[in-house]
Amino acid sequence: MASTDTPTRFSIIEGVRDRDPDRWREFYLIYKPMLMGFFRKQGLSEGDANDLVQDVFLKLLKKIQTYDRSQTRFRTWLFTVARNALIDRVRREHSQRKARDGWARRVLEITSDEEAEQRREFEQDHRRQILRFAFDKVKRRSSERVWNCFEFSVIQGRPGGEVAAELGLTANAVYVNSWRVLKAVKDLCRRYDEDLKHDPDDRLP
Repeated sequence: MASTDTPTRFSIIEGVRDRDPDRWREFYLIYKPMLMGFFRKQGLSEGDANDLVQDVFLKLLKKIQTYDRSQTRFRTWLFTVARNALIDRVRREHSQRKARDGWARRVLEITSDEEAEQRREFEQDHRRQILRFAFDKVKRRSSERVWNCFEFSVIQGRPGGEVAAELGLTANAVYVNSWRVLKAVKDLCRRYDEDLKHDPDDRLP
């Protein structure tokens, strides 16, 4: 399996801060669908959600310089940026779109409990998105046999001996291959401030 990218915890964030075009492109591809999903859940049309996503990315070009991991996780910080962008948009358009007064009022008058639930869902979406990205990238870099060791033993939870017999490998080879893939996935997740944990919900997308 090819080696992973440098696993420095915030290499991606630092790359975006430095306006690295490759890091920014990767950042955009990961976070655009997640932000679109968040805004659509809040009642925006697809067109309005897409416009707001573009606004958020413009804000991020400046605001990401202020991100401080010692104060908060990146996913929580990003939720705050997205939530504030939504509120700003509602306030700007409130007087111009009377037909949506009820929707605007719901956004502006959300309770602290409702906002906490929004944040929880946003952070779960963030974790799923980063995990999906990491699985896809590592799978493309791995041979089919190496990936199957990981998928069968770690994701599906099958006994190592059973997997070894099916793949024509030793149990130790299954363990080593699985460990290497798991390490690569963990390294990629950490680059986006996500720690991979094997919860029952962890599944391949």
